[in-house]
Amino acid sequence: MARRHRPSIPLIILFIILLLLFFLAGPLVDFISSTSARGYFTFSFTSTENDPVVSIVYTLPQDLADAMVVKQTEGWVVTLEGTSLSLTDGTLNSGESVKVNYRLKDYIKGGTRSVTATSTTASGDTLTPNDLPVEVPDAFLLAFALALYANAIWLLILAIIVLVLIIVLFILGKRKEEQEKAEERES
Repeated sequence: MARRHRPSIPLIILFIILLLLFFLAGPLVDFISSTSARGYFTFSFTSTENDPVVSIVYTLPQDLADAMVVKQTEGWVVTLEGTSLSLTDGTLNSGESVKVNYRLKDYIKGGTRSVTATSTTASGDTLTPNDLPVEVPDAFLLAFALALYANAIWLLILAIIVLVLIIVLFILGKRKEEQEKAEERES
């Protein structure tokens, strides 16, 4: 009995993986960005006066501002323009704090960065700026996903090459099978 010659299963699996990576490169970046490239910073306010903070302006490092997507903070209107992140239309009483959540849309080196926060009270007084440490997450998976996304066409090209290889191996296997059947009939 003739042994069937077929393309190897690992080649077929490789073809499927390459196609999936090509089609899912964009959603993969979004998924990794929203799960592993997240961070936050907190502003706390303590005062002996009964004058709440109604506006906070953070001055961010340029690389962080460029890579950051800020989530809305409950009770505040959040706007990011250049390196200035503003929280307005909210109220922060003495002893309270506000937490600003963000995610990275681009890869930047992780580590501690200094952010300056300037707050304004309801009476219009500007409080002394505070330097806040912000821990930026190491998002190596995001860098990998962004590299895949930026080079997705090469994934498609590799998938096409693997598909051609599978087809060639299938045709060669068919020919070998037909040749073995012909040899069996002759003997």
